[in-house]
Amino acid sequence: MGSQSSRQLKTLSALACLGMLSACNDSSPALSRTESPLAQNQAEEFERPDLGAITKESPLIGALTNRAPIYSAAHKKSQILGYLHAGEKIRRSARAHDNEQCTEGWYAVAPRGFMCTEKSASTDLQHPTLRTMALGANLGANLPYTYARTTKVTALFHKSETKGVELGGRLAKSTVMAIVGSWTAPDESREPQRLGLKTDGHFVRAGDLEAAQGSSFSGASLTKELSLPLAFVVRRGVRAWAMDGAAAVKKDRLKFHDRLELSGRYRTIQGQRFWATKDERWVRHRDVTVLRKRHEFPEFAHGEQKWIDVSIITGSAIAYQGQSPKYATLVSVGRDRLGDPKTTASTERGTFRVTRKEITRRINDSPDSPLHDAPWALALENGSWLHATPRHNRFGIEHTDGNIELSPQDGHFLWHWSSPTMPSGWHSVLVPSQNDTTLVVIRK
Repeated sequence: MGSQSSRQLKTLSALACLGMLSACNDSSPALSRTESPLAQNQAEEFERPDLGAITKESPLIGALTNRAPIYSAAHKKSQILGYLHAGEKIRRSARAHDNEQCTEGWYAVAPRGFMCTEKSASTDLQHPTLRTMALGANLGANLPYTYARTTKVTALFHKSETKGVELGGRLAKSTVMAIVGSWTAPDESREPQRLGLKTDGHFVRAGDLEAAQGSSFSGASLTKELSLPLAFVVRRGVRAWAMDGAAAVKKDRLKFHDRLELSGRYRTIQGQRFWATKDERWVRHRDVTVLRKRHEFPEFAHGEQKWIDVSIITGSAIAYQGQSPKYATLVSVGRDRLGDPKTTASTERGTFRVTRKEITRRINDSPDSPLHDAPWALALENGSWLHATPRHNRFGIEHTDGNIELSPQDGHFLWHWSSPTMPSGWHSVLVPSQNDTTLVVIRK
C-alpha cells in the first residue's frame, strides 16, 4: 500500500476514533499531540555575532498566537518576514537581545529574523499553548493536516476559565476545517465530550465530524514523454469516438476528469471538432478542456522566472519556468466567470505577484466560512488567493467566490514549486516588493 493510501487510512481511523469515546485515547494516530517534525529537521546553521550560532541542536522558541511575527531586526518597526502559527516551534539563539521594544527579550531565529517573547512567543516549552497546540504540519502530504467536515450544524466550543469547555458559537453543516488534536472534556451539561481541536484553539464535537480528504484529481508534471497538448474530461457521460470514413462512431465511456494525451491532430465532422489522442481514439472538443502550450509569451517569460498561466474560460492552469511548461491542470475559478470582480463572484484578470505564501490560510476568521484553514495558499498582490481545497471536485468548472482553487495534490505541487521557499518550521513567508517571486497571469 502506498504512503498516501496509508495516510488516508490513518485519517479515517483517527476521525472514527474521535467519534467513539470508549474506543480510543488521546494518543490517537493522526490527532495526538506530537512534536512538530519541522523543528526537529532544521539543519540550517548560521552565526549571529552578538547572540551566538543557531544549529540543529539549538533551543526552541514557540508561537503562542495564530500569527506570531518574525521581524527582520530586533525592532517592531522593522520589516515582517513571516509568521509562525500557534504551537509551532523553531530553533533560536541561546542568548537574547534586549531593548525597549521587547522587555522579555528578542531571540534570533532560524534561518533569519528575530522574534519577541513578550506576548506572541515563548521559550518556555511547557507553556500551555505549546503543550496543547503542537501542530506538526506534514509538508510531504497532499494536505498538511487532517481535515474534517461537519455532518450537521454543530457547536463550537472554547476552553473555559474553569474546567472543561463552553459554547462559543455554531458551525454550519459541511464546514471543512483542519483538526490538529483531540481532547475529552465536560461541556456545560457536565457530560464528557470527545472533541476535535481546530487550529485556532476552538473545539468541535468529534461525533459531528467526518473525514474530508478532498478530490483525488491531479494534473500532470510535463516531461519529454508527457507533453502538451493534453485534454481533461470535464463533463459526465462522455464517450470516446472512432472515425469511420466521414462519420464519427461512439466508443467506450470516459470518466470525469480523465486525462488524455493528444497527438495535436483534429478533424471537423458535421460542424463539430474532434481531437485525436495518442492511443488512436477521438474526443469531441465540447466534452473536454484542451490545454496547449502558448505561442506568444509575456515579456517577463524568460530564464528561470516561474509563472502560472490561468485561463478563466477553460478553468485551467499551466505552470511555466521561462517558456518551458512544467505542470498542467484544471482549476476552479469564480462562479460568475468574466463579471466585475468588485460586484460579482468573478476572478480578476491581470498579472499579479505572489506576495505571501502560507501553509494554510484562515479564511475571514469567520465561523460562517465553508472552508477554514485553506491549504497551500499563495496570496496575490490584488488581494485574491490561489489555494487548494478539500471541499469539492469541481475543477475545470467555475465554482468559487473569485479565488482560484486547486485539488489537494495540485495545490501541494504548485505550493512547493513556486517561489519563495518557505523556511523550515515557518507557517507563512512574506515577499518584499523588490524581490523576485512567482507571477500569476489570469486571463480570459
